Amino acid sequence: MPGQPKQPLHRDRQAWGDHLPRDLEPQLNCIWALTAFTKENGATQVVPGSHTWEYSRRANEDEITYAEMPRGSVLIYSGSVIHSDGENSSDMERVGINITYSLGWLRQEENQFLSCPPDVARNLQPELQELLGYTMGSAACGYYSQLLPPGEAKEFCPPEYSLGRAPRAGMEMGIVDQ
Repeated sequence: MPGQPKQPLHRDRQAWGDHLPRDLEPQLNCIWALTAFTKENGATQVVPGSHTWEYSRRANEDEITYAEMPRGSVLIYSGSVIHSDGENSSDMERVGINITYSLGWLRQEENQFLSCPPDVARNLQPELQELLGYTMGSAACGYYSQLLPPGEAKEFCPPEYSLGRAPRAGMEMGIVDQ
């Protein structure tokens, strides 16, 4: 919105701290411009090549560029790229959609179970439920515990059970037979 200050430069992969090996890229990000992105209205600041830098290195002002793009364009970058929203010094809003794809076995950055609870998610198509995290990435990543007294429920359940269904064929271990 107009007057919004710039966001601090960061790497999205920082959501998982230092727990992931440096050579593992955990995510791919897409920012779709629903309005034009200009430097004046806060276009995303990007530091090209920063995905190869040591994490302690900070960007100099002359290394920062702006993802200025017309409406309908998309910026695609990995979670290791240093970036941030720019300052909106214009009188117009900048609107975009940020879609992030991360490895299925990672803990989600945003807790979709709270953002889209089971009573809402159970009405979605299974593929969308799984994209929101309502499936297991492996034997123990993505399970939930039923809210029943100890001994009255399985300790670990696939998240699909919270939607009133079993995992699709092959999804028990995060693998779909297509």
